[in-house]
Amino acid sequence: MPLVIDAPNASFRLNYLFNRIEISHDSRQSWTIFYEDQNQPMGTLRGLTFHRGEIFIVTDSGIYSSSIEAPKFSQVSPQRKGAEFVDIESFDNMLYACTNEAIFQASSGARWRLKYDGKACGHFFSLLNFQGKLFAACEKGIYVSSQEGKFWHPRFISKELGMFVALDGREDKLFAQTDKGFYVSEDSAQHWHPQPNVQGPWTEAMGGSMLFEPRLKKRDKTNG
Repeated sequence: MPLVIDAPNASFRLNYLFNRIEISHDSRQSWTIFYEDQNQPMGTLRGLTFHRGEIFIVTDSGIYSSSIEAPKFSQVSPQRKGAEFVDIESFDNMLYACTNEAIFQASSGARWRLKYDGKACGHFFSLLNFQGKLFAACEKGIYVSSQEGKFWHPRFISKELGMFVALDGREDKLFAQTDKGFYVSEDSAQHWHPQPNVQGPWTEAMGGSMLFEPRLKKRDKTNG
């Protein structure tokens, strides 16, 4: 869930507070509105990424793409019924999207292939391309993928820190939100320490706040 992404000649950020996308042309020093529509025809914005020269966003109504030159979004994929996409990320020239239960892959966002639907990680909430690896913030901790998302390996698991619901990175640091607080890692998610002042890429995208509600579909009680 990188809320701030860099593209050629500009940076973009997803502002949850106002449900809009903002743009910076001066290395993230100042921001102006790139896309905002009070009528919210695309629904609530959930995540964004830069892929093959375009911006891709996932919303509660589907996945959309636009040129970085002007905000002309078109839907490339509708939302999945019963198990919605909650985040999107570009990695190794492919798109990856997660629902709470599974990981999918696509080249251009139109046709999605199931890559993983195991139970080992618990629910998925956030994806992040960081230092050449694809990370995921999950119910049980932080996981990293191999073989194009086919396998997921535990990087950090701890019940003490709670359920990881959002993940972002800047330079050599990872930032995370769990249902118990905010944390930072300086060794690629192997160890985490509290972030009491809540400073990081999210706060800049949110105007000082960093609040994410996990988009969690309730488990079927009959299936445990």
